[in-house]
Amino acid sequence: MELEIGTQATIEFKVKSSDLAKNLEISKEDDFPEVFATARLTALMECAAAKVLIPLYEEGQLSVGVEVNLKHLAPTLEGDIVKATATFIGMEGKLYKFEVEAEDSAGKVGVATHTRAIVTKERLMAGANKRVGK
Repeated sequence: MELEIGTQATIEFKVKSSDLAKNLEISKEDDFPEVFATARLTALMECAAAKVLIPLYEEGQLSVGVEVNLKHLAPTLEGDIVKATATFIGMEGKLYKFEVEAEDSAGKVGVATHTRAIVTKERLMAGANKRVGK
């Protein structure tokens, strides 16, 4: 099956307390705000792009993120809904390229370009284990 340019998928996500930047603090010097974390926005955008690829999977396959170039444009408060829409824009070799936009109740909060690859889970895990000598 070939993926048509312009194919889209959307995910809506309600921001919970655990999704706030404040919860990403690692050391006591960190002081992050109580708004939707860029890391969580990135994850949401990746999930929207991955959703586009699901119909292409063969048994044992999944997709992995290869690159994300993201601009987090505005803060989102806990309890708001963020909607991410990924649009397939073409191939680069075996890689799938996407443009992704995210918005909350007040408007656009993020834009990104994102690249994913379809791999077998078995091969991915074998490679990960080999890297650490397992």
